[in-house]
Amino acid sequence: PITVRNVTADGQGSGGPVPSAPADPGPRISWRGLRWGRWRRGTKIYFGIAVLVFAVPIAYLRFWPHDNSTAVDAGDVLDEFRQNTSPTTEPSLTTTSVSAPDSTAAPVQVPPRPAEGVYRYATTGDESVDILTGSSHTYPAETTLTVRHTECGAMLTWTALKERSDTWGICTTPEGIVWQGDGVAVWHHEFFGQDERTPTYCPDDVLMLPSGYADDPMAGMWEPTLMTCICDDRDWPATWELLGVDERVIDGVTVQATHVRLTITWRAGEFYEDSVIDYWLDRSGLPVAMSSTKVTRTDSGVIGAVTYREQFTAELLSLTPLT
Repeated sequence: PITVRNVTADGQGSGGPVPSAPADPGPRISWRGLRWGRWRRGTKIYFGIAVLVFAVPIAYLRFWPHDNSTAVDAGDVLDEFRQNTSPTTEPSLTTTSVSAPDSTAAPVQVPPRPAEGVYRYATTGDESVDILTGSSHTYPAETTLTVRHTECGAMLTWTALKERSDTWGICTTPEGIVWQGDGVAVWHHEFFGQDERTPTYCPDDVLMLPSGYADDPMAGMWEPTLMTCICDDRDWPATWELLGVDERVIDGVTVQATHVRLTITWRAGEFYEDSVIDYWLDRSGLPVAMSSTKVTRTDSGVIGAVTYREQFTAELLSLTPLT
């Protein structure tokens, strides 16, 4: 205690201890309020986490590119064929002929055209790309090939998916079946909604099935045909080879099928293509079987290099098309 003098009214003072003032206890703490504040702060944190958990997937689903593949039913392909083509009854394995300019000469034999219609193929295979999150398309167990007649021969379109098809043209000549190289061949792929249809331009047509080859493959010296074409605005070095004749049984019918191979080998720095496409063709140029193995790495032009892979086999189920 501190000693002071208490001064009275007469000016006299008396000493004595004056008690100290009680210590200031400080602000009072409300534990209920403390708990409430912590709860509110914790709630905000958990709410923020919940927003992220739900918002990120929603944003991904809405804004990030997605990829799908759609099988195409043979009935739908047939409906389209009927809407755009008047089918004929020309058989696929008959022989037609035209008269030579000299009326005294024997008629020049011209290979038949494949019959118009929709052909069905038992199929296995898939394709994939590694761009963005990567994606793959598995081909259905049955695919189709549509044949439409043209002025010189036929246009053929193999459809694996709505997003995947190949189109090429053939002409029938006295020399045999010719593959058209003037931009008729188009390779169609679609990933992440990006539809790509790439035509192929070659300096000349290719004699892919010489007349008489199926009867006697050794009758002539058939050297590989090498040709540098243009595909996707780049060189497309193609080699066509005749690899003999195989017997194929299609729905109980034995067919002499000529084995034709197309090989593409291309290099440009880090980019490349290695593709091997095999066709087994009947006398009209109709594929009774097909197989393909492709690996390409090209510049996407937007987000760097993209690697594409494909492998498939397709076996004709019937020589009689749907019409």
